Amino acid sequence: MKTTATEQKENVRAAYGEVARTRDAHTAAACCEPTCCAPAGHAPDYSPEEIASVPEGAYLGEGSGNPVRAAQLQPGEHVVDLGCGAGMDTFLAANQVGKAGHVIGLDMTPEMLERARANAARSDYPQVEFRQADIEHPPLHPNSADVVLSNCVINLAPDKAAVYREIFRVLKPGGRFAIADIVLRGDAGLVHQAAEKLAPGSCVVSALEENEYLAVIKAAGFEDVTIVAERPALSQPQVAEAARELGFDPGDKRVSAEAVTLVGRKPGQTN
Repeated sequence: MKTTATEQKENVRAAYGEVARTRDAHTAAACCEPTCCAPAGHAPDYSPEEIASVPEGAYLGEGSGNPVRAAQLQPGEHVVDLGCGAGMDTFLAANQVGKAGHVIGLDMTPEMLERARANAARSDYPQVEFRQADIEHPPLHPNSADVVLSNCVINLAPDKAAVYREIFRVLKPGGRFAIADIVLRGDAGLVHQAAEKLAPGSCVVSALEENEYLAVIKAAGFEDVTIVAERPALSQPQVAEAARELGFDPGDKRVSAEAVTLVGRKPGQTN
């Protein structure tokens, strides 16, 4: 019998396989893209210059922030991108670390990897490679990365604590992460009730309440964990509808979905 976690991963793989097969830069994203249904005057996560700097087809509009911008990457660094999709952040990171660096993009969806590899093949990115993997069990050596990135993916993982333990394992001492993700804010009990009413493929169906999410990160051993950017998640209308089904006015902010970008550091000194 399939577990809830297995079913969740299968739902995610099916949903994002469909995105990889059908999405182009002009198609509205499912939940997270800030140019669709964004508040008036809200800027997109990526500038036109950033989108133009990566292979055409890498940008699918599925992010909840810009972790590369927050990571402050340096030439020659080794970077891992968890849930890389078609490669948007992987290629952005590669542009910054240069050919002396190395960037590994991991994704569990074969269609996404096919698209990412095709994007790389059309361009000059010898420092990039893509691997199929579950981010709860990344096939990477301990203490091998300077930076770990992820963009609106860990919220989809059933075991977020396992993901952050693996990020800690993979990072070198003194290494850092920059992660964009979705968290829920408000009364913890109502947050969980609302989440139960969301569709299985929703971006926020498995999102955690913010303090619970931060506790998971800190329990993995990270220091200096800070939210450096935030905006309302574009999945907020789904949360608002769930709130209405629970019988209260979502305008009172007892439950909200927020897109946050976080940074943190593994203790120790980099070499």
